[in-house]
Amino acid sequence: MSILSTIRTRTQVSTLEQRLREIGLVLMQCDRNGQCGPRRSARRDWLRDLINRSPIVTRMLPEAAAQWNNEEQPLPFEAVPGLWLAAVPVQERRERTGYVIAAIPTCELMQSEQFVAMCQSARLDTRMAVRMLEGIEPPACSEVPRLAAMFRFSWHDQQVIDSHTGTLEEVGRELGESYEEINLLYTVIQGMTVVERPDRFIAFACEELLHTLPYRWIAAWVHPRGSNGSPELIVAGAPGRSKSNIESAAEMLASMMDDNTTCVVAGHPVAGSIMSDLGTAAMAHPICRDGRIHGMLLAGDKEGTDSAASSVDMKLLGAAASHMAIFLENAGLYEDLNAMFLGTLEALTASIDAKDRYTCGHSRRVALLTRQLAHAAGLDEATVARMHIAGLVHDVGKIGVPEQLLCKPGELTEIEYAAIREHPRIGYRILRDIPRFEDILDGVLYHHERWDGAGYPDGIAGEDIPLVARLIALADAFDAMCSTRTYRSAMNCDQVLAELSSSAGGQFDPTLVPLFLELDFTAYQRMVDGHQVAASQGMETPSLPEEPMA
Repeated sequence: MSILSTIRTRTQVSTLEQRLREIGLVLMQCDRNGQCGPRRSARRDWLRDLINRSPIVTRMLPEAAAQWNNEEQPLPFEAVPGLWLAAVPVQERRERTGYVIAAIPTCELMQSEQFVAMCQSARLDTRMAVRMLEGIEPPACSEVPRLAAMFRFSWHDQQVIDSHTGTLEEVGRELGESYEEINLLYTVIQGMTVVERPDRFIAFACEELLHTLPYRWIAAWVHPRGSNGSPELIVAGAPGRSKSNIESAAEMLASMMDDNTTCVVAGHPVAGSIMSDLGTAAMAHPICRDGRIHGMLLAGDKEGTDSAASSVDMKLLGAAASHMAIFLENAGLYEDLNAMFLGTLEALTASIDAKDRYTCGHSRRVALLTRQLAHAAGLDEATVARMHIAGLVHDVGKIGVPEQLLCKPGELTEIEYAAIREHPRIGYRILRDIPRFEDILDGVLYHHERWDGAGYPDGIAGEDIPLVARLIALADAFDAMCSTRTYRSAMNCDQVLAELSSSAGGQFDPTLVPLFLELDFTAYQRMVDGHQVAASQGMETPSLPEEPMA
């Protein structure tokens, strides 16, 4: 085997060759049988040509190798009178495979008969060769052992240097891979803080993977929580194939995997044909929750010169799939907690509304209208959800108002009216110690304030009234006028809208009234009908449709 059989040996030879040439030595190599390796240097050099092109030297290499094979530490060998060969063994798997050689021309070489023949083989003028050799001040033969030892030490030092360089390069590569993974996971984890919209997080994670992995597209095929609904496919990048093809492939892959399956790539014994349809070096990793597969993360059409999925590619895809699974699990738990929270609030408000049969479902209807108006006002999803909750609990203070006052037919006395006007403060006091209800409290306390300052409890006006209270005020007034009360009959929708329009700038925020007038009241009317049926039959009032997350 040639000593140039490994990359590291080639690096060592190339580096050492230049250093030795600077002090008048020529680097050579041969296998353990004395067969020369190929010439490496592209640059012509008279001293290298003098030695490497000489048949006399080449014929002596087998004899030199035979001597070195029997020596633990090879001794210098005189190939030609005045030309010495110092050798260092090269070993692979504890077996000596060849030698790296330093040819040491000495002063005596110029007086040898073979020198003329060597010059002829190298096509050098003998007199010119002598002058050039004298110019490098060749050592005497007595210095050969010292130079041979120096060569041996240099070779071993070069091995250590190259070994350390290789280790540093490997560490650098691993650090680079680790950075890519850590950076991806850090970014994905940062995105996990928003759990209202799992689809947005999955799309965000796919985009981050697309920027990290050398693939043309990334896709996530995910089952919705629960048993109803079809799986959703979210794609980042340009697949160059239809979504239906990706969905079909994902469904087939999910059917043949289990929760112990790791990354599947092209060439898989079972899924190989499916993976080949997804593009170059395609990868797929299951998204597992509760010991079951709930989705699939896929990548296809790898770009660049590497046509196979690397271990780094598979590791990053697997890490992203694991974090998607964790996020979906947490989002599911969040949905359960949110549903329980809203259910508790609805039960509380329903018990308050039940004190007066004429206000059955009022709080839920106000919550619906507040949510719709918040949407129309351009508020973000999270804020809209909070506005919905504020509308739901806006009348919670009525729990502290005597039932006979709430249900009293006819006009109220000043004292009775003052008692009812206390319900915003009562509600505020009930809710103020509940964590994370700070943004809800303003809607409870100020929803009876007026734009012109004639409202209660504090008589504040204009934009000093918090936005949440201004939203609820419109929704509350609309439902109150559309409902039959002990003291009057319900008005029709057109009359109510006309009344709201005429009150813009007086009772209500003039910028919100036009938005309210343009709302779609279809869902509101369905809710009214449902509450009327429930009230007439003594049934529990129906839940609000499409409840948002808090």
